[in-house]
This record gives sequence, structure tokens and C-alpha cells, in this order.
Amino acid sequence: MSARGNDSGRWLWRVLLAIGTAALVGAGVLLTLTLTGVIGSDSIAGPGDPTPFESTHTPEATSAPLPTPSNAPITVLVIPKFAIEAPVQVKGVDANNVMESPDGPTNVAWYDFSAKPGHGGNSVFSGHVDYIDYGPAVFWHLGDLVAGDIVEVRLEDGTVYTYSVDSLAVVSSSPTEEELLGIVGPSTDDIITMITCSGTFNSETDQYDQRTVVRARRVLEPPPAAVAP
Repeated sequence: MSARGNDSGRWLWRVLLAIGTAALVGAGVLLTLTLTGVIGSDSIAGPGDPTPFESTHTPEATSAPLPTPSNAPITVLVIPKFAIEAPVQVKGVDANNVMESPDGPTNVAWYDFSAKPGHGGNSVFSGHVDYIDYGPAVFWHLGDLVAGDIVEVRLEDGTVYTYSVDSLAVVSSSPTEEELLGIVGPSTDDIITMITCSGTFNSETDQYDQRTVVRARRVLEPPPAAVAP
């Protein structure tokens, strides 16, 4: 067991998914959220931001046409700063509409109600911060990322999508509907959202009382320079 307790199985938030007109980008589902209560947030995008995830990028940078995306399966999430190369599993919600947790301490979950990476929406990932009889897990250092740090999502066909960390927030394990929608809901930008447990561990409930949420924005490679005739 690590110093933060043991985040061994129970996971994130209860969500309700239903087909609707306000669909998640790239997922075709409406996200309705049911939890209450939120604590403060701390954006690394800069002081004075009115929301945790306000972009620091210009509209021109985020609205540029995206290259044709790949539909190949997601295989690995890479955080070079901490030498993380984590296998990615596809997860959803269970029978109680609770987000399913990754199967072990070294895996990362991508949620199939969110957008696929590279398709121009919000791709939601999660990982354990620590794990029973294991210690610090794959997202132990998630809260240590800073603006500009690189995250890569690699696909089975060799496609690599590169993202730059844009912001970090620490929220309650019971955020408001509005806050939760802002974390796992749709986006018109190509972003990834990574979530793990943080705060104080309660041994009676086997739960942390906070969640660390890191958002990163797609970095597009410049087009090749034209060759003079």
C-alpha cells in the first residue's frame, strides 16, 4: 500500500447515458450527470481563469481543419516526462451507470462514450493513482504535469496523436452536474481529458475525496513545406 492509501477498484463518477439531440462529439450520446457538490479548482493555464479548462489558445489555433483521423484501435498512452507507456483499455459505464475502472495499476481506460482521439472532440481517459499490494500506479504523477507537457496517444496502425497539457483542476469526488459536464462532456476542440483519484483516502469507503483532472490539447504537425520547381 502506498502513502495515499489503496485505490484498488471503485472509481469515478455516476453518469447517465441516453440517446439525444445534444450528442457527445464523436460518440452519439447525450450525457446527463447526477452528482452534487464541488470544491475549488486550480488551473495551470494561468491565474484568474473563470473556469478550470478555459483555453489559452487562440481561436485560429483550435479551429484549424484536422487531418483525416484514423479509426484504428487505441493501444498506448504515453507521457514522456514520467516515462509512462500505458496500455489502453476500452471502458464504459456499468449497470449502475458508474464509470468502469481500469483493470489494474498499469493500464489506462479510454471511455467509449467520449470522442475517439484525433476525431475532433473530448477523449476521456482514466488511470489509478495507486493500487492495493502494488503502490504508486500509472497516474501517480498526473498532478505533477504542467502546461506544455506532452502526452501522446498511439494507435494500432502506427498513428500518433500529440497533445500539449493545457490545464489542471482538482475537483470533488461529487462535482456538480455543470462541473462534471465540463470535464467529460463534449468539445468542439480535439482534446484529451485524463482523470485520477487524489486528496484524502477514506479507508471506510475505499474512496479518495477528490479527483485530479488534466486536460491536453492537440498539437498539429505543420504541413510540409512546398518544394520550389
